[in-house]
Amino acid sequence: MGKNWPEVLIIKNLNLKKAIENFSSHELFNCYQDWIKWLINSKNVSLNTVDAYSYDFKSFLFFITEHHGTNKIDFLLLKSLKIKDFRSWLSYLSSKERNLGYKSIARSRASIISFFRYCSLFNFLKNSEIFMLSSPKIPKSLPRALSEKQINKIINLMDSEKKDFIKKRNKALLYILWGAGLRISEALSLNTKHYGPETLVVKGKGNKERIVPILGIVNEKIGSWLLERKKIDNIQSEAIFISQRGKRLTSRYVQKFFSDLRKQLGFDDTATPHALRHSFATHLLKNGVDLRTLQIMLGHNSISTTQHYLKISNSFAENVYIKTHPRAKAKKIRKNN
Repeated sequence: MGKNWPEVLIIKNLNLKKAIENFSSHELFNCYQDWIKWLINSKNVSLNTVDAYSYDFKSFLFFITEHHGTNKIDFLLLKSLKIKDFRSWLSYLSSKERNLGYKSIARSRASIISFFRYCSLFNFLKNSEIFMLSSPKIPKSLPRALSEKQINKIINLMDSEKKDFIKKRNKALLYILWGAGLRISEALSLNTKHYGPETLVVKGKGNKERIVPILGIVNEKIGSWLLERKKIDNIQSEAIFISQRGKRLTSRYVQKFFSDLRKQLGFDDTATPHALRHSFATHLLKNGVDLRTLQIMLGHNSISTTQHYLKISNSFAENVYIKTHPRAKAKKIRKNN
């Protein structure tokens, strides 16, 4: 496969890499591989983001080949693209044929701008047209937290799993997402050396590490799973969460697993693995944790992200105000007297 690709992406992206190679001239393909290396080594982009950017790049090349009626794309063609070509590409992404959401389109735009910026930086090609391409406006939305009742239903359904390996692993994963507020990518990237057992060393966005304390019940579920994990003969990964073949568990599996849970329990589409992270944050906030502490635990760079992430209902905010403000408390005491 060559040494230009990170080892973890080699098998996963075999077909993707081949497709990009088929669309590209030899020089452009080499440039693409160098861009991937630059994203990982210089920009500290996560492997999940690299995977997404690679897919976006392939999709962009496919559109350009169709749009210009050619089999191969080279630097000369990319240099000749005008703003109307890039706008046509964005329109294609939102068409019925692709029907991508706002966030996916915005990420695709960011992917290709990153490639052109890299090419300009290292003098492969210069085309300023793409930098005039406006980003689609993303409607503000917040994930919906799962209630404790819903989470208990998920746990009870997990308990009906007959295979101890699957049951203990998936319950440990659920408790980490809900009890420690991790992102899916963070949980799946955990290695055994990152487990305390009273803390987890979590590598978040931008490869920034943070230490997350874990509750006794979370520690219990992880410990039970790790004992079960030792029974696998051919473990091929240091990951805490592995498949029955001994390889690191994939986010695709987790998404499919939660999709099956939703169908069995009759939950709507908001019951996702990420909703468990939101549940963690919401439950802590409602029990009095301050935003700065929560910011650290969630791994947010800015507290404004935490504030946006944790939208509190007016009724809850009013109740907190009445219970905590000294003047409000004094007024309540006088009223009772």
